[in-house]
Amino acid sequence: PCLAMADPRLKNTEVILEGNVYDLEAFSKVHPGGPDALRVFGGSDATVHYYMLHQHLKLREKALEPYKLRPAGPPQGTGAAQGFSAFVLNTEAFQDLKKRVKQAIPYQFATWEWYVKATCLFALTVYVEWTVIESGPTVLKGLVLGCLMAFIGLAIQHDANHGAVSPHGWVNRMWGYTQDWIGGSGLLWRHHHVLMHHAETNVEGDDPDHSGEIVRFNRLTTWRGHHKWQAMYTWALLPLLPINWHFMEFFDLVNMVHMGRPISKMASSSATIALCLRVCFFIRFYAIPLYYYPSLFTVFYQFIVLCAGGMYLGVNFVISHNFEGVKTVLSSPDRSQHKKRDWAFEQVETSSTVGG
Repeated sequence: PCLAMADPRLKNTEVILEGNVYDLEAFSKVHPGGPDALRVFGGSDATVHYYMLHQHLKLREKALEPYKLRPAGPPQGTGAAQGFSAFVLNTEAFQDLKKRVKQAIPYQFATWEWYVKATCLFALTVYVEWTVIESGPTVLKGLVLGCLMAFIGLAIQHDANHGAVSPHGWVNRMWGYTQDWIGGSGLLWRHHHVLMHHAETNVEGDDPDHSGEIVRFNRLTTWRGHHKWQAMYTWALLPLLPINWHFMEFFDLVNMVHMGRPISKMASSSATIALCLRVCFFIRFYAIPLYYYPSLFTVFYQFIVLCAGGMYLGVNFVISHNFEGVKTVLSSPDRSQHKKRDWAFEQVETSSTVGG
């Protein structure tokens, strides 16, 4: 079905840039980075994403003019999904920062070392899975495979689905499918991480990594009784994250809704591919080992893989934007009282380098 987008000013195939509506479906056919990189932005105000993902200092109005449809009008809501941004975008300071980064790092895509690393990690993952079929599962293999899958999630698909591996869209797309290889979805990851999280980092209600009922990361999140125990139960939940990714997100792909936000119909073909890849994952990771080694120990081995990968990824997720001294963007649930600051500065003050 064709779902209505959260922003009532837009159709699924349209996007807002600097206050104007553009035909994203038509432009995607000539986009230098390929159409796949644009599909999750259908039905959204993508101004922040435009400046976040490009080196351009200004909107390339001449190239976009043939695709301009109409003025967007003011946002009809107070959330990012309705087009309201909590930040000041593309300031002179941000432009200056881009110039400095460009000067320091002229080539801003993956080097040959990245490809060697990615190839070795992926090949080693395939090898470990093969040894499970060849000689049976063990606890050590489960721990190693779980960590390798986490490494793929953090060090391969993350870069690819950000469009940071190559200026060629097909290269990013192929490496981005490694997220599907480990049981996730490149499409849902881009919807969650690129469309929502990075655009509104640490904005309560808009950032899915900072908002939620189970674990309270933000003081504006409604406090509930179970939160007083979260310092203990969070550690038990982190290893279970892959179970949610493997099974619950399957239905997000079917329903074309993720993190409570509709996925543009422009991504329908990507969702179909993701569903097919998910079924292949279920067969490869769950069914085949159980077929060759039908025992409770095989189930235990699979649980070890999930726990090792989930714990590694979960801890990194938590400390990336939730740590002592971290800045939160909103000081009050009343957004009309919010004083907007530079998006780039807020990104720095709400994030850690994790590894130091």
